[in-house]
Amino acid sequence: MAETIPKDINVDINLDVVVIGGGIAGLWLLDRLKKAGFAALLLNKGPLGQGQSIAAQGIIHSGTKYFGGETSVADLEFMPARWRACLSGGPEPSTPFGANDPDLSAVAPLSEAMKMWLPPQLGGGLLAGFSQKIMRSQMLECPPEDRPGVLPNVKNGKLFATDELVVDVPKILSGLQNLNSNDIRALPDGVDIAFGADTKDGVTITAGPVSIKAQRLICTAGAGNEALLASLGWANIATQRRPLHQVIVGNMQQPLFLHCIGRNPKPLATITSHPDGGGGYYWYIGGLIAEQGATQDPDKLITTAQAKLQKLLPNADFTQARWATHRVDRAEPAGHGGHVGFRPGSVTAQGHGAIIVGWPTKLALAPVLSDHIMAMLDRTGIRPNTKIGTGTTSGTTYLSALPRPGIAKTPWDAVETWN
Repeated sequence: MAETIPKDINVDINLDVVVIGGGIAGLWLLDRLKKAGFAALLLNKGPLGQGQSIAAQGIIHSGTKYFGGETSVADLEFMPARWRACLSGGPEPSTPFGANDPDLSAVAPLSEAMKMWLPPQLGGGLLAGFSQKIMRSQMLECPPEDRPGVLPNVKNGKLFATDELVVDVPKILSGLQNLNSNDIRALPDGVDIAFGADTKDGVTITAGPVSIKAQRLICTAGAGNEALLASLGWANIATQRRPLHQVIVGNMQQPLFLHCIGRNPKPLATITSHPDGGGGYYWYIGGLIAEQGATQDPDKLITTAQAKLQKLLPNADFTQARWATHRVDRAEPAGHGGHVGFRPGSVTAQGHGAIIVGWPTKLALAPVLSDHIMAMLDRTGIRPNTKIGTGTTSGTTYLSALPRPGIAKTPWDAVETWN
């Protein structure tokens, strides 16, 4: 902190909304609030995206990969078009959404489409399950010349292109930060947040020597939401953790964006690629490999992944590959009526007094979570207060003295030891 406030001075700041949590969901929401005229501030512990956001593969799902026994997550179908509108600088006149979404035109996608690989042994029954998606143009069969060289020869299996783009998560975080950098602050070590005077009319947030009075406090802090719920005694929202143990393969010489499909309703492996700065790529691997790997130690998971990937991608060259893993917990509300263990149907946002707690469920659904929270504010009569200022001079000084957070390290940049 560049400047400190004496502990015996009470610093009061008045705002409309304070957002806690600097992942993509919180940053997206902050931009919506600022566009709507709210005096809003985002506070975060640690670097932006730390935890779930930075560990995401960046796939803007449309629900295409969900088939067989698994129900598609609601609201996904229109997400690729909505994100593409943001990445192009604004909504197309023909689209019914996105007019108030962030302008992310400075960020290029990593890939315009995920591919979906169906090995030949799956037969025609599984293809029939994709027929509706194919008819709706969510999937198009790829010609033989578009098949990546890592796959078997052109006579075997089927390859489809989906409408799911892949975004560069660190650059999305940076792009969102740049839109409202003056209103995004990090809480230094030793400065914690406390809440008080929570009524339907407002809430007081205490951070160090500063007291912020706001109409609403909105928490989009992922795993941090659990501690908030516990402190508030909100027993009506059950939360859960669904762990993943992702695989990272370094020194790969070609990019690959691929769902490898088996007989399980979930992809056996979902592979995205991220430039390593030296002309190569990191392959970042989720799917069943990562879900089932949650109970395995890194060495066991790497051994398992090596065998599975060599079978799925028989022509891939792993001779110079480096291997590592990354653990992440998906912290979320329990799904399907609050039953722990089930995936939530879509975004969740619930209010209690002047506090709202929200989860997007998936990175792709951050815009939908913002829609829900903005609608909640509107329904409860929360409007920008034209009489609100930043507060006292010492309060303004305190906020400006708080550091601007950096962007969290990617899983591959955080690796300490490669296998």
